[in-house]
Amino acid sequence: MTPGFFQISLKLFLMRGDELLILRDRASKYGDLPGGRLGETEIYLPFPESLGREIREELGESVRYSLNPEPLFVFPHKMIAGHEALGIAFIGRYEGGEIELSEEHDQMKWENVRSFDPRSVFFAHLLDAVLRFQSEFDLIRRKAPAE
Repeated sequence: MTPGFFQISLKLFLMRGDELLILRDRASKYGDLPGGRLGETEIYLPFPESLGREIREELGESVRYSLNPEPLFVFPHKMIAGHEALGIAFIGRYEGGEIELSEEHDQMKWENVRSFDPRSVFFAHLLDAVLRFQSEFDLIRRKAPAE
């Protein structure tokens, strides 16, 4: 068997109480979560450091959040551009600051994680990850940084 080569994508479930930050990808118009792929030189850095770079790029420099540095779960993540990736999910708590979307996203909204239907927004494996997050929310919530 030939070994596979995959990118690594870090995704943040950013919470504000029971609300989850949902972004919309400008190109595909599908739902997205803050985060993105590791750069070539980031493989040996702590994941929270690389995720922080992505958060600053996508949400702006003034956004403040706390992060549980331990991953919640791992999921397959085929990106719209056709690249296959291993997604690593994290949970964080929004603490303030103005969110300024990058050119990658054209909309954002906060959705109640308990009542929101992700099928109306998300696609494929990222949809599966959001559904898993919802189904395990009561357990996962304990892993969120304390308020």
